[in-house]
Amino acid sequence: MLNGEKSQQHAQAQDLVQNFLLLWLDGNLDESKEDFRNSITELRRTVNTIEPFRDADKCLQYISSFKNEKSFLIISGALTENVVPRAHDMSQIYAIYIFCRKRSKYEQWATKDFPKVSGVFTEIDSICTSVRQAAREYDDDPVVITGGIEASFMYTTLFKEILLEIDFDQKKTIQDLTDYASKQEA
Repeated sequence: MLNGEKSQQHAQAQDLVQNFLLLWLDGNLDESKEDFRNSITELRRTVNTIEPFRDADKCLQYISSFKNEKSFLIISGALTENVVPRAHDMSQIYAIYIFCRKRSKYEQWATKDFPKVSGVFTEIDSICTSVRQAAREYDDDPVVITGGIEASFMYTTLFKEILLEIDFDQKKTIQDLTDYASKQEA
C-alpha cells in the first residue's frame, strides 16, 4: 500500500464518529430500497452505529433507555412537528437533523425554537458533514469532557494531585512541623 493511501485511510478513520449513536426516524423507511441502503452506507462512513426506526414512540423510548451515550437524531419532515418538541429536551440527544425535501417548510420553525436542531437537510452528504462537525464540537467542549463535574470537586482533585507531585525533604518538613508545634505550645 502506498503512503498516500495509508494517510487517506487514516484520515477517513479519524472522521468516523465512534462515541455517538445515530438514530434515523422516518415512518416511511424501507430497508429493501436501494436509496435507503445507499444512505446507510454513506452514514456508516461517518458514524459507527446506526439504528433505524419507523415508530416515534419506540425511538424515543429507546433513547431514554440509555444513560451515558450521546446520540444524533435524523428525523423525517413528516414527523418533525410531533417529535422534535419531545426529543429536544432529552439529555441523550446531542443534535437533531431534519431530513426532507421541503426545506423551507421546517427550517425557520425548527432552528428558531429548538437549538439542538442543526438544520434541515435535503442530502445525506450534508448531514454527514454536519454530524462530523458536531462531534468535533462535542469533543472540544470542556463541560462535556468533565461530564458536568462540580467545579469545586474538580479543583480539589487538581489541588490534591499537585500536592502529591511536590518533592519535599522529609527531615526538613519534620523539623518545620516540630518548630511550628513548639511555637504553638509556647
